[in-house]
Formats: sequence, C-alpha cells, structure tokens
Amino acid sequence: MNLLMIVILISYFLVCTVSYSFLYKVKYLISYHLGMNIAMTSSGVMGIAVGTLLGYAFPAHYTVITIVTTVIALIIGAVFGALVDYQTLLSGVSSGLMAGIMGPMIGVIADLPLITFCTILVYASFSLLCFSVRS
Repeated sequence: MNLLMIVILISYFLVCTVSYSFLYKVKYLISYHLGMNIAMTSSGVMGIAVGTLLGYAFPAHYTVITIVTTVIALIIGAVFGALVDYQTLLSGVSSGLMAGIMGPMIGVIADLPLITFCTILVYASFSLLCFSVRS
C-alpha cells in the first residue's frame, strides 16, 4: 500500500468525521426519512469506497479485508443512524452490511480510475448529506 492510498483512506475518514460532527450539531432538524437516507448513504458509500480501496491494495488478503470493511461500514451505519432513532440505526447497519461485503469484491478487480471515482463519490455524498439539512 503506497502513500497515496493511505492519504486517500485517511481523507475518507476525515470527511466522514467532519460530516458527522456537522450533522450532530443539527440532529434535531433531521426527520425520520432524512435520517434513514443519511444512515444508508454514509454506511453504503464508505463501505464501497473503503472496500474498493483496500481490496485494490491487498488483493491476496480478501477475507480479512472483507471482515474489516464490513465492520467499518456497520459501525459507520450505526453511528450515523443513532442520530435519529433505532429504526434509522437498523437501516444504517443493514446498508453497511451489504456495502461492506460488496466493496472488496469490486476492489479486487478495480483499477486506479475506479478508485478515483469512489473518492469523488465519497466527497460528493457527504457534501450532499450535509447540504440536505436545512433549518
């Protein structure tokens, strides 16, 4: 895993953390439907992006990468889903489960343009999630 992949992976978690801190400040403005979209989108996009990146970097360690990615996506889905209620938490966890298992499958056959696309997708998705909350 080269330095570029490490920087991209850290940037995924950085944008996720910044988005969560923003959404936590305005969590009382988030309705049930928006909360479900936030939980499912955040866990889904992070599961796919992290799984693709790690699967691309370590194709020989497929099983470990799948487990790590699934746990990361489950945690992100639970954390973002807990902003609203337990039903959105469940939606985030189920979306994280599916994305965490699918991401490494894509990563094993990926190339650098797909990694770039996933990175743009992470930034755009979290930007839209933060933009969607209006007072």
